[in-house]
Amino acid sequence: MDRCHTPRGPRRSIPLLLVAALTLSGCAASGQGAAAEPAESAVNDSRGSEVPPASQTPGPSPQAGTASISDAVPVQSAELASIEQAPAPVRVIYPGIDAEISVLAHGVSDDGQMDIPDDAAEAAWYQYGRAPADGTGTTVIAAHAGSTHTPVGPLYLLHEAQPGEEITVEDESGEEYLYAVTEVEQQDKDDLDFAPYFTRDGDHHLVLITCGGQWNPDRSSYNDNIIVTATPID
Repeated sequence: MDRCHTPRGPRRSIPLLLVAALTLSGCAASGQGAAAEPAESAVNDSRGSEVPPASQTPGPSPQAGTASISDAVPVQSAELASIEQAPAPVRVIYPGIDAEISVLAHGVSDDGQMDIPDDAAEAAWYQYGRAPADGTGTTVIAAHAGSTHTPVGPLYLLHEAQPGEEITVEDESGEEYLYAVTEVEQQDKDDLDFAPYFTRDGDHHLVLITCGGQWNPDRSSYNDNIIVTATPID
């Protein structure tokens, strides 16, 4: 994920299981149902949408990079299309960083990367992973920290997340799921293994991803990814 930081804003079985390497090079996943083709990476390089922090902008905003996720993630087989899908998440509310963001379901783009909205005002749910109602595996939601249309996105302050803070995810059925933050990580994109964050089995977790750290004008993106993991509150 590449694009994420600006001056501080307002406060804070399955017959086929295809594996895709995710490259989040900008900052942060549509509809459920039909499966994607095999992919080698999973975050759309939405160049042109990410912008650097205002305090680091020497002139016109450079073109954006993309959110960089680079490891194995599950992609459903077309044979799974007939299986009933859990309701997709449509909104994330995170009072601790004063964030509320709409969520769109996204899969894999034509270039093999995970597709995400260009506008930082919208987040992407990786539709080939798990939804909150599944109760297992990880629900991955990612967004740009900033973009041309929205220089400071709702998840811009994700790096200020604190363990214990509550996050609500609402799905399209109107059901709300409450989570508590358990871990906040800032990792260099070049060294990050995303495989553990994209699981379809095991205990259920919510994973929010955006970009952060130092703005890198050479790659037109941020050097790091901010990853917040949260567990369900019963």
